Amino acid sequence: MARASQIRKGYVVKWKEKLWRITDVQQTFVGKRGAYYQMKLANLDDGHTELQRFSSDEEIEKAFLESRTMQYLYKDANTYVFMDAKMGEQINIDEETLSDILPYLTYNGEVQVSTYEGKAVAVEVPASVVLEVVTTEPAVRGDTATTVNKPAELETGLVIKVPAHVKTGDKVQVDTRTGEFLGRA
Repeated sequence: MARASQIRKGYVVKWKEKLWRITDVQQTFVGKRGAYYQMKLANLDDGHTELQRFSSDEEIEKAFLESRTMQYLYKDANTYVFMDAKMGEQINIDEETLSDILPYLTYNGEVQVSTYEGKAVAVEVPASVVLEVVTTEPAVRGDTATTVNKPAELETGLVIKVPAHVKTGDKVQVDTRTGEFLGRA
């Protein structure tokens, strides 16, 4: 059990006898009554979301998740196949579970997969990934006086702003939390 004040975005909790992923947490103060936490919860079974308020000292049951490092292999119909490199075990994860990380998912890329009773409930990518620039405009001569950014499409379909010196074929490092360019790889 954990207090509502300790719950963060991305946690999986057991509430109303079901598993819920916390997708947003906002702390609000109400006069003399103190703080409460308004949380947006996404049901892991059917995907519907609810907005719920918890007082700061209210207890919520955190789900016990097993986490392991897995490699992304390929897309199969509407699921994605991952393999545990140590054990050789493969699991399929639906697109909805991966929706937030798909722009950063590369073939053979490693991710952390959290499971609850054998079912994948959360997937996390590293803080930054290296992706190849597929298309971008060439640098314009004379644009060196100021910092000029241009759009670049990466191998996963993600479009980010990059400096003028980056060209097609370059590998760039991207922050997976913000989606921003960090530098050349």
